[in-house]
Amino acid sequence: MANIIRTDTKSPTLPKAQSKLFNAFQVEPFVQSLVFGKGLSPADTIRPSDIGMNAHAAKSALGAAVSVPGFITGLCWSLCALAHGQKKLSVLQEGLPVASAYALEHGSSLFKHGAGITAGSLETVVLASLKAMLALPAPSKRLADAAAADAAAADAAAAAANAAAETEQAPANFVRAITALPHDEAEQQLRAIALALGFRLVRIKAA
Repeated sequence: MANIIRTDTKSPTLPKAQSKLFNAFQVEPFVQSLVFGKGLSPADTIRPSDIGMNAHAAKSALGAAVSVPGFITGLCWSLCALAHGQKKLSVLQEGLPVASAYALEHGSSLFKHGAGITAGSLETVVLASLKAMLALPAPSKRLADAAAADAAAADAAAAAANAAAETEQAPANFVRAITALPHDEAEQQLRAIALALGFRLVRIKAA
């Protein structure tokens, strides 16, 4: 029975540019050459060492700007490593774009982890994972607009916070400006302000 591991892939999407790259590439022939290129038959056990990649390179290929051959090779290596129990799904998915994580999760649900895998089964799993990923919808305009609105709201909040900070500093700034004037000029300014506000300036004796 398949060992299904779930991760947080809420509303996964696939960027249009990535979808176009895959659709313009001959995926199936490449997967076949990748899996059977060393003379394996469909019933032979295939191991990660049979695929020209390692853990670091696989994660980079699944997470960086997409090279379709690199992505497929990284996915193939990762699923093979999961099948042989050499890696955990959560470790392989960490930090990956949501579409890459989704492809890994889908493929990992199709075999038992740690039991090994044949070349024929790995070919089937890799193609199924890619098919599932390529069926994901593109990010909607509504999501893009929502992100822009969130950014605008954050900018507005920051502006309001700055304005509030400036308002709080205004009385202190005013006092510093007045006290920096010569005594007579400062008194004149204060009397003019008091008169404009309808108050009378009264000198208070120092204690």
